Amino acid sequence: MSPTVHFEKDILNTGLEVAKKFNASAVVIITGEEFQDLEFPDDIPVIVAPKKYAFLIESSVDNLVEETDLDKLLGSEIIIKTLQLPPTAEYVSTLAYFKEGMREGLIIGLVILDSIKAILLVDFEKSRIYRVVEECRERVPIETIKAILKLAISISNRGREGQKVGTAFVIGDVDEVMKRSYQLILNPFEGQSEDVKDIKNPENWESIRELAQLDGVFVVDENGIIVAGGRYLSVSGKEVRMKKGLGSRHVACAAITRETQAIAVTVSESGGIVRIFKDGEELIEIESGML
Repeated sequence: MSPTVHFEKDILNTGLEVAKKFNASAVVIITGEEFQDLEFPDDIPVIVAPKKYAFLIESSVDNLVEETDLDKLLGSEIIIKTLQLPPTAEYVSTLAYFKEGMREGLIIGLVILDSIKAILLVDFEKSRIYRVVEECRERVPIETIKAILKLAISISNRGREGQKVGTAFVIGDVDEVMKRSYQLILNPFEGQSEDVKDIKNPENWESIRELAQLDGVFVVDENGIIVAGGRYLSVSGKEVRMKKGLGSRHVACAAITRETQAIAVTVSESGGIVRIFKDGEELIEIESGML
């Protein structure tokens, strides 16, 4: 075994010891290597990130080297340049949230790559995903938020029969949302039992994924019961501040959250991005393909 592999294994083992010492809630490993015979603790969840994470971080480090002008840096000129690596700590906390249902505590992130090796101590309660979920749960129970986010990520990653699907969920303040929308098609949930309409039940997700191909949005109440599908939002997006390139579905969802107390979750048909909107603003975008 090469000294490099020994060194990388030492980092992993040290990270696991740190996790035990600080009573961590989870360990997230970001690496492009395959490690055999590692003994993971029984009482701490260990998440091995998809290799896309390793590729993204390595690529960003390569770009730092390519973009830095060493002649100027070592010469007489003083250069101030902002260089950003991917938000690795946010990747760690987001993975822990979606894979292990993290709600609180310390996460140990272990980054073992050719260009960078690190042991990160990430306070989940200071992460962006935590702040966003906490902000949303003021209006919608966390069980509903989490179920819809997981379903949205599933739709973004899987699509339908090999085709990408874009859709949206508008959650809460149902009476006001319904006043500002109308049916594009017959409501497929009209007359259905609550068991069939409960978005928190993964057994219902296959039919929802099928209906996600239709135009319009899903309107969901605070408890996760789907009130309507194929709903068209009749709101003005003139004063909504939106990133360039986002279409009418995103504008309408942002606008409905500005005019009501609802939360909106959108799935981009292109790009594989899941976004959360509240009070007319985008709170976060989640690269679903990374989960």
